[in-house]
Amino acid sequence: MTVTYHLLPPMGVVLGTGVIAPLLLARARWAHHAPRLAVGAWLALAGALAFSGGLALAQLLLSWAGGQGVVGLLAACASEPERIPPGRDLLVIVAVSAIAATGPPCGALVREYVCTRRSRARHARVLRIVGRRSARLGVTLLDHDTPAVYCLPGRSPEIVVSSGAVRTLRAGELSAAVEHERAHLAGRHHLLFTAAHALGSVYRRLPLGSGLRHQVPLLLEMAADDRVLRRCTRQELATALYETAAGQAPRGAFALGGLSAVQRMNRILATDRPRCPAARGAFMLLASALTVIPLIVACCSL
Repeated sequence: MTVTYHLLPPMGVVLGTGVIAPLLLARARWAHHAPRLAVGAWLALAGALAFSGGLALAQLLLSWAGGQGVVGLLAACASEPERIPPGRDLLVIVAVSAIAATGPPCGALVREYVCTRRSRARHARVLRIVGRRSARLGVTLLDHDTPAVYCLPGRSPEIVVSSGAVRTLRAGELSAAVEHERAHLAGRHHLLFTAAHALGSVYRRLPLGSGLRHQVPLLLEMAADDRVLRRCTRQELATALYETAAGQAPRGAFALGGLSAVQRMNRILATDRPRCPAARGAFMLLASALTVIPLIVACCSL
């Protein structure tokens, strides 16, 4: 029964962070009003899931080795050193738990980063051959009839604008499109996108994985939209989205248009936004954390 009691809290956190919280977060209205906060929430859930999985394994191994949980082990270090498992056993338990918790996410992050970087490098080489630099716009022009605007992150980031976009968009609309891509580069959204896609592949069988792969890219686009609206009008950005909705971008790049264009246009043109969405979301996350942490500490010490 000791093993069962010790496993209940971390397994409950696994259920909460992998299934329940993602389903609630995907339906939360405040997420689209505070996209940066929502991205942080998705990544925090992934970290909590990895930690709780490692903690569950550590609880199981510690129970087999010494009949106590993690909190009990910490208490024994101060009051009853004779209850601590042998140093070699404890080292193995810690190493196995840490590898089980961090190995798959870290491996997926490295693979995704390497593959994406190679894809960007290949596309950058193509751009140097077929593209031409526009000093006036500060972008790389690409001869293509379909209106498209996208950015290629990396050590030498590039913003690419097709000739079709130059012909179709007015000056203010084109400026809004370029500012949108600059917002992606300034916010280093490609790193968040890579992390979300990699972690989503690790937890792809859970609602958390689906949210990381589908919700986070949308939220990053919304965050860039919000930054553009500080300088451009809603009509200019919405029109630019409409005109470039059919534009495609290579792997690892952010395109102004895409499948989320209609949803983002409706959001940009909407006027019923809450006054303080970030504070509301932060309060929700803090309340959840304050509820879960005491439960973990109390149950792990049983």
